[in-house]
Amino acid sequence: MSDCLIVGGGVIGMMSARSLVLAGATVTLLDQQQCAQESSWAGGGIISPLYPWKYDSLTNELSQASQAVYGQLCAQIFEDTGLDPQYLISGLLMLDEFETPKAKAWMAQHQLNYQPHQEGALFKHIAQVRNPRLLKALKADIIGKGVTIIEQTKVEQLLVNQHQSLGVKTQQKDYLSDSVVVCSGAWSSQWLALSQEVFPIKGQMIVLKSSPNVVKHIILDQGRYIIPRKDGRILVGSSMQNVGFDRSVDEQTRQSLFDFAVKRFASLAQADIEHHWAGFRPASKSAQVLLGRHADFDNVYLNTGHFRNGLNMAPECAKRITQLMTHEH
Repeated sequence: MSDCLIVGGGVIGMMSARSLVLAGATVTLLDQQQCAQESSWAGGGIISPLYPWKYDSLTNELSQASQAVYGQLCAQIFEDTGLDPQYLISGLLMLDEFETPKAKAWMAQHQLNYQPHQEGALFKHIAQVRNPRLLKALKADIIGKGVTIIEQTKVEQLLVNQHQSLGVKTQQKDYLSDSVVVCSGAWSSQWLALSQEVFPIKGQMIVLKSSPNVVKHIILDQGRYIIPRKDGRILVGSSMQNVGFDRSVDEQTRQSLFDFAVKRFASLAQADIEHHWAGFRPASKSAQVLLGRHADFDNVYLNTGHFRNGLNMAPECAKRITQLMTHEH
């Protein structure tokens, strides 16, 4: 029996596990498939909301606090595991919306400046990680720190006694714990009743094989982005579809993403599309992150519903859940 049972092995679940085990808890993490194969893996790895003024104050607060520690966190994980998350301050070049009244007011309030660029606004401080590598490193890190990971284990429901959770029921067996943290992303509402339902929003992406320095900064335009990796690969995303758990990809979206990249960098017309995939962002009906104690259970905590911002909010979300749990117990 663990002090804490975490359901979901994406970046939110693994960061929460890392934070809790460092605080002295014994932690078991369950994932219905393999850790880090869903939304955390499928996204772009930008450590910032795309258009921060479009989000609520909590999302920005969590993101900004995470941005401040991400570089040091990645360096520590690299040192502890020998696996490089490829944290890179590449800057973000925004081509649209930065001159809207809402954007200007938000930047003035947060004392955020950009560098004027011939094509738009360059936010020089924005960083990225190569998220599949971060997730691989994070998994090795928490295993090394004593977290028990159990994969291919789907949670069916909470085990409940009045207003207390005793643990969770899975297809294989029951797992007992003093507390449960829900980090199941788009699947959270499938096994747990939540006051604000969490549901999937599909996004499709492609990766191009190119050369280093063809694209120097993250490019953001019309809600889509182009992300240069250190080795010259270029990530292009992302579509937005409310179609449930339909993982299919389509040629029309693939071509649209490719055309989006080529329109801005003509040399990419010769680049090969190496991979095309889809992932499920965990959206909530309230359009806000669910972070805190469950309304109906004293020892069940929520860390889900992050939509497009799970990776960029993960360190601070994990910190706050840990503070809440260790303060209450």
